[in-house]
Amino acid sequence: MNEHSYRAFGLTIASDLELPELTPAPPGPADAAIRLVDTGRGFPAPETPGTFRFGDSECFLLYPQIGAFRVAASGLIEVEPRPGVDPALIGFPLLGPVMALLLQMRGAFLLHGSALVGPGKEAFAFLGDKGAGKSTTAAAFLRAGYPLLTDDIIAITGLDHGAGRIMPAFPQVKLTRAASAVFAGEDLTERPGVPLVREKQRYLVGSGLAGEQHAPGHFFLLRRGEALAIRDLDPKERMKAFLRFSYGTRFGPESITPAIAVRHARACAALAHRARAAILTVPHDLDALGEVVAFVEAELAAAEPPACSA
Repeated sequence: MNEHSYRAFGLTIASDLELPELTPAPPGPADAAIRLVDTGRGFPAPETPGTFRFGDSECFLLYPQIGAFRVAASGLIEVEPRPGVDPALIGFPLLGPVMALLLQMRGAFLLHGSALVGPGKEAFAFLGDKGAGKSTTAAAFLRAGYPLLTDDIIAITGLDHGAGRIMPAFPQVKLTRAASAVFAGEDLTERPGVPLVREKQRYLVGSGLAGEQHAPGHFFLLRRGEALAIRDLDPKERMKAFLRFSYGTRFGPESITPAIAVRHARACAALAHRARAAILTVPHDLDALGEVVAFVEAELAAAEPPACSA
């Protein structure tokens, strides 16, 4: 079995699996490893609900249609695919929830959204409910020349002793078919579709991935409306927003152990104190994406430096 070496979220990853989504890295010492295992387990019927167990140092996730994943804080991810599963399907949980749990156990604070590098080299990000347009808006800024940091998992490290840094993830965005039509002809390569996952299509980004970590500067909470509008949030509202859109809460309360809950609350408070945030209302019409880009650019240019840069 060939071993592959990749870079993502500030980690060098040695993997038994080929993962075209990730950025290749030179072979060498690894921070994390992805290993294929065969325990001989009997998988339940594909339509059976999944099984999930969470802890401070180890988690287990079983997706009956895809496979089983064991995640250890030491940096080990064990993958046991369901016999006959499409290999392209494994990357959905592996590079999403599974990777998120590894990052969380290693001390990162996670938000669910998309982030890019702004003109002043601070990061700006889009948060929001499902269908709010986070990835679509990020793709519009990518088209406008802003480097992509991440789409889906925003991993922030160092909040306990400074401004924090958003780690570059991997060069991929997920878009609906309607949104992908808007970006036809851009430097995006469509990944093979997977029948089990139909609501969004994966696209690899050409040369638009940021190569370095960046301090978080401004967060925009997306809402849909008739016209462009913005409202700044005060520190208490920012705290609530970061709690609401934390990636870890998607797993349910059982995934937030007491130790993780303490780190989680402190990180939310630190980010609320140091970063800016606002509710950004954007039109439903995808043809208005250019207006959204110009509107946000003006907001970024007018914003005062955050407290953390003083």
